[in-house]
Amino acid sequence: MISFRFWPVAAISAASLIGLAACGPASDPYEPPSPVQESELTEAAIAVDADRPAAPEAVAELEAANDHDEGHAGEAHEHGGGELAITREDDFLTVSLDAPLANFGLSETKVPEGPKAEKYAEGIVEPIGPTVCEETERSITGRTDGTHGAMTVSVVWRCKKIDRVEGMLVHVFERYPAFEHIDAIYLGPEGQQVAKELTPSDTEIDFD
Repeated sequence: MISFRFWPVAAISAASLIGLAACGPASDPYEPPSPVQESELTEAAIAVDADRPAAPEAVAELEAANDHDEGHAGEAHEHGGGELAITREDDFLTVSLDAPLANFGLSETKVPEGPKAEKYAEGIVEPIGPTVCEETERSITGRTDGTHGAMTVSVVWRCKKIDRVEGMLVHVFERYPAFEHIDAIYLGPEGQQVAKELTPSDTEIDFD
């Protein structure tokens, strides 16, 4: 009697278990990674982070690299180099030379001022051509941040027959041997442009 009563309950329970097994997922159950795998992943992540510089450190490295090639206010600053611009307007030729103070044999912590500073514009250029040109103006402007300094030297010439001016002879290398090269450009009245790199062995820029 006792075994007869419990048989239906046992049969129903067995059937329920079979049904649940049939309805369950066919994929394998999730298994968490072993302690060895977790350790390897953690060590790899630490290694990557160690090679990646912190943001402030990366910014500092970039600024240090830029400071090596730049001077006052982030401008280009190359000892031995300079930039020369020649413009023509009416009967006037204006020549402007911009370069580090060191190229003129000066300290980069102090900018020359007053009438004595104008001597650095004396004899730096000479118009070439069958006409007469007279120097009418000189000006000197400088700037420094206490470490890097530069100076712009400007000279204005007035020519009787300016159309006969063929070019400009630059004497900067003779007067200031610290100059190694100068990027020169001529800007004509009708939009003409002539660009040339000047060196101690090539000191003339032609306007044509």
